[in-house]
Amino acid sequence: MITLVAFIIAVIAAVVVGILLSSKPGFVLIAYGTTQVEFTLFIFILIYLAAILLGWGLWALLRGFLGTPKRLRERRDRRSMRRAEQLFTRGTIALAEGRSQKAERALDRAAHGPLAFVALIAAAHAADLDNARDRRDVYFRRALEVEPKAASVVLLAQSDLDLRHGYHEHALAALKRLRAERGEHPRALTNLARAYESLHEYRALLELLPELERKTQLPVDETERMTRAALRGALAHADADPEEFAGLLPRKLRDQRDIRRIFAHAWVRRDQPDRAAKLLIRNLEDGYDPLSARDYAALDAIPATDRLRRIEGWLRRYPQNASLAKEAGRLALELRLWGQARHHLEASRRLDPNDTEAALLAGRAAEQEGRQADAIAAYRAGLEAAARPDNE
Repeated sequence: MITLVAFIIAVIAAVVVGILLSSKPGFVLIAYGTTQVEFTLFIFILIYLAAILLGWGLWALLRGFLGTPKRLRERRDRRSMRRAEQLFTRGTIALAEGRSQKAERALDRAAHGPLAFVALIAAAHAADLDNARDRRDVYFRRALEVEPKAASVVLLAQSDLDLRHGYHEHALAALKRLRAERGEHPRALTNLARAYESLHEYRALLELLPELERKTQLPVDETERMTRAALRGALAHADADPEEFAGLLPRKLRDQRDIRRIFAHAWVRRDQPDRAAKLLIRNLEDGYDPLSARDYAALDAIPATDRLRRIEGWLRRYPQNASLAKEAGRLALELRLWGQARHHLEASRRLDPNDTEAALLAGRAAEQEGRQADAIAAYRAGLEAAARPDNE
């Protein structure tokens, strides 16, 4: 529409100028030295307009010629990008199918333009799947060169693969670097905890636990498992101070039954059975715990009469617990209280007929009382219980 209006205005202007020039044609004189050229005004205007049009045309032609390489480059880049996209798709499909070598070749060729970084990370995974750790690290270095600001992604991917293959020291080095640069990265904290656990760096793991609990979404059972493993490892050393390690734990972890039992064992190793007994007693006051009952009954440094009295108190509180009755019977045997031992062991066997240990203890009690037939029957029952598949 605009072009049509401009054309009409130009025609009208040409007609008006033509009418004016027909009555008064005028002239234009161009002189240079002794040379003179004379035109009518109309002819000069036509020549002038033709020169403008010719100049504009030559400029457009020149600009088009100069822009040809750029257009060719753009066309080549678009073609290269389409090719890279196809190769990336082909490589990721092959990687998902487990065809690592095919995936690596395709992804390496796809590492151009905007897809370079993700293609190199995927190629590193493909090389790792092919057990080519050297090639994998080359891809990671190339990815860092492409995107230096994405170092956290590269280091995390590298630590994931190193942990998977058992290269714990290499994973730890990468994770410490990542932690120094981005200390609050949740995945880095989780991997760091797993590296510490694998390398038996128990103190470092325990010191990391509060931060791990606050900043990650690690499942509670996984955190508790790591805590138990780290404590057992750290407290296994004779010079380890349980009180010092207890200070490293969040309170809600310190108050768990399993953690209390671990600390109780540590206090026993340090010849402080009273402190161990307090922890085990707290466990049983919070609710019945057969493992705590067994550990308390085994505290030889505490007089057997005191242990038996407390266990019988718990037995009145938890009368349907076979293991608690068995521990009471074991202590009664130790104190040579044969009748009391028989009473508790018979109760334990009624509650759990398949307990081999209770049957063998009952046989000992009967033997001490001179009840040979009962002793033989109890021993036989214990052997039969031990031979059953569910007791293997």
